[in-house]
Amino acid sequence: MAIPRSHQSTVALQGAPSIWMLVGALQSALWFFALPPLLKPYWSSCFADFSSSTAEMILFLLIIPFYFSYIITVALPPYLLQWNFFEQYKISRDPWPWLDRQESVRRKFWSLTYKTIAVDSFGLLFVFPVMLYAKSIVMPHPGLSFSDDEWPTYRKSCLYKFHKVHHEYKQNNCLSAQYFHPVDFVISIGGPAILVSALVRPHSITQFQFGLWLLYTNFDDHLGYAFPWSPVRWFPLACKTDSHEFHHSVNLGMYSSKLEVYDTVFGTNKAYNKWRKSRYDVTDK
Repeated sequence: MAIPRSHQSTVALQGAPSIWMLVGALQSALWFFALPPLLKPYWSSCFADFSSSTAEMILFLLIIPFYFSYIITVALPPYLLQWNFFEQYKISRDPWPWLDRQESVRRKFWSLTYKTIAVDSFGLLFVFPVMLYAKSIVMPHPGLSFSDDEWPTYRKSCLYKFHKVHHEYKQNNCLSAQYFHPVDFVISIGGPAILVSALVRPHSITQFQFGLWLLYTNFDDHLGYAFPWSPVRWFPLACKTDSHEFHHSVNLGMYSSKLEVYDTVFGTNKAYNKWRKSRYDVTDK
């Protein structure tokens, strides 16, 4: 996909001081500090009749309704309604592929969509549950805590051929968020998530929050809109959504999608910074 030509924009930008930045910060605060007290009275009783490994599997399965809830409530309205309010935050200047005038582009999109559904289903319903089961065998004790008493208070690589599958999407939409080769999924998504759980051994509510938060940020990376009220983009050093769009469309730098620290240290954000400056006429990065 061609990078859009330079233009100025008056819309609120992610990470720039605005009322939307406060909305994003409020969402983060509610998720991390208001949710645990709200769930605490019911949490242990919900899982009292299950073993730790079974309860952990149930927590994972909760990702699936969250997955579809996000698509229905956050992604589909902007995609389908095409309101100017949403479209002013659209990152790519190309039309959505399902609305493209060229039949070949539309056909390619739907073909990739069906493939994505198959790959996502395999990862969510088979690969990750198998990894959780393997973890329960290798590290059976201690498992996650569900106790009220312990409630928390507060491309050069040979592996790139697997990650390249994810880059079949040149213009991001929410379907691309979980579209990974199974090997890539195990190494970069499922493996690190399970390793962190095994090493840190968090309380179950902490893992629940952390898992859904990561899923939300992954959706936000691939949404195709740079909404300034995003709860995962308002704080210092947070990558902007358009940085991951740039990464997909050009495949040049911006290897981080959550924090820009390492891209800044190793200079892999220079092409993106130049593009963003010309696109938005900004100098804040």
